[in-house]
Amino acid sequence: MKKLLGILVLGLLLSGNAYSEMSYDVDKDEFSGKTYHYIMSNYAKPNKPLSFPYADTESSLIVACLEGGHHYSYIWFNSLNLTGGKTNDGYELHTLEVKAGGSFENIWATQDFGKKTLDFNMTKSDKKRIIELMRMNDEIMIQLNHYQDGKRFYKYDTKGFSKLFDQHC
Repeated sequence: MKKLLGILVLGLLLSGNAYSEMSYDVDKDEFSGKTYHYIMSNYAKPNKPLSFPYADTESSLIVACLEGGHHYSYIWFNSLNLTGGKTNDGYELHTLEVKAGGSFENIWATQDFGKKTLDFNMTKSDKKRIIELMRMNDEIMIQLNHYQDGKRFYKYDTKGFSKLFDQHC
């Protein structure tokens, strides 16, 4: 009986670790002929609830890779309404506070008006830095300033990112 219980516990631990790793998907654009490789975190929710109508906000940290070594990184949301960004021509620039490995740093991200993504491609250094943090850490927390609700952070599990990035990007 102890042996069976031990096997069951080990199985649960292993399945929990496999579930927490980042996932991978591939998509071929039939029109352009380009192949896109997507590395995605599991869905994350804010640390505190948001008010209506954004109560069920979920997000995923994603890196998309194209043939030829080009890649871009972003956070996808099912609904997004931020405040505190600097308005520019067709987009808002947000300074995000990122915590990884116990240290904090600011990284810029842009949100095109009406879009459900925050893109880390404003500068090469921001794009490069978020990928470096994902490679070096199994968890990244990003704080956002939501309209009417204030600052909330999202915790993204980035286990397995380096392996998937090396294979597909």
